[in-house]
Amino acid sequence: MHLQKRLTITLLLLVAVSIVTAQTGMRKGPIVRQVDRILIESSNPKALFAFFSAELQLPEAWPLVENQGYVSGALGAGNMNIEVYRFMQRGGGPARKPAVAHFAGLALEAYPLAETLRELKVSGIFHSPPQPTFSTLPDGTKSVAWTIVPLPSLSKSGMSIFLYEYSQAFLKVDVRRKQLGNRLTLNNGGPLGIQSVCEVVISAANFEQEAAEWQKLLGPQTTAGRWNPGTGPSIRVIPGPQDRVHKIVLQVRSLAQARTFLKNKQLLGSASTKEISIDPAKIQGLTIALVE
Repeated sequence: MHLQKRLTITLLLLVAVSIVTAQTGMRKGPIVRQVDRILIESSNPKALFAFFSAELQLPEAWPLVENQGYVSGALGAGNMNIEVYRFMQRGGGPARKPAVAHFAGLALEAYPLAETLRELKVSGIFHSPPQPTFSTLPDGTKSVAWTIVPLPSLSKSGMSIFLYEYSQAFLKVDVRRKQLGNRLTLNNGGPLGIQSVCEVVISAANFEQEAAEWQKLLGPQTTAGRWNPGTGPSIRVIPGPQDRVHKIVLQVRSLAQARTFLKNKQLLGSASTKEISIDPAKIQGLTIALVE
């Protein structure tokens, strides 16, 4: 009898906890697994893609191709991908116009969307409806290949932030990311000795408001003022005149080696004892820093 009574009490407690959880909307777990890729919009994606693939020798995640008026290609940077793209215009753009590029957004790998959508709701994060993309799967059938969930409260003009989930039948993203990382390692990180992308820095005109929105999504910051989702790069928000991805920071094996390569190639931008950068004028205006 005593055992049955204890079991009954335990079941009643579990039911009570479930009711309270449903009423208060307690968050059960994280939303973002890691940064999957950073998007770069370029007026000359071919030249920028060639810089990353030929000059820096980053492994190709997918080739630069045009599909339905959209040119896109991506490269592996150790723990995430860098995607270069452009929306094609009818009749082409103006001739001999200087190429420009900007960091256009972040694709954040989500935990299973069924769980993630609930977590967004209880966290008070507004999101657009899931947008599935259909494609031919490896087995020849046509089904959902990936799904994105736009996050309007974090996105700004010229900066799109969205959750992203690949169908397991289409691509096992963990396996693919590891393969690309291994290829980069076997190549010793290319001439710069790149190991990974260690940080994405976002500037915000309303710093406190934006930091609060990111905290809703990613949880508490570290003591260094960063969020560290999974094995991807950390995310840091700083005050700035514009809402945009300000820069990305690559971790290299040797800062001295990277500095020598960039100097010899006339690609060296700013330099200090702890951080150097690629000259933005040589990479269509992008800010890419290197640390050891």
